[in-house]
Amino acid sequence: MHRRKLIRSFINAAKGLYYVCRNERNMIIHLGIAFIVIAMSFFLHLDKIEFLIVLVCIALVLTLETINTAFECMVDLFHGAKINSIVKMLKDIASAAVLLACIFSAIVGVWIFLPKLMLKWPMKIY
Repeated sequence: MHRRKLIRSFINAAKGLYYVCRNERNMIIHLGIAFIVIAMSFFLHLDKIEFLIVLVCIALVLTLETINTAFECMVDLFHGAKINSIVKMLKDIASAAVLLACIFSAIVGVWIFLPKLMLKWPMKIY
């Protein structure tokens, strides 16, 4: 009995992830960038710690995008199509959380990847 509930909860979570991927353009953008970043991680031979930091940043952005989508759906459920200033502010604040995660993840990415890229392709100064 408990095993079925556990399996059902994983199936429901997968359905939620599928919904976000099908209906949120930003999630597709984040997933595309995540794929590129992971590929670059292998290409540049990041060490374990650097790669784990990159994975945590990716997980943070994708998780916040999923939570943001759930929050927006919930707000829409309670307020329908009408958008008042408070509803707009709530949605903007939830989106800001994703934006902050993206900004700080980009900073971490530059910090990790830039030195490795500079070693891979050193610039010639004339």
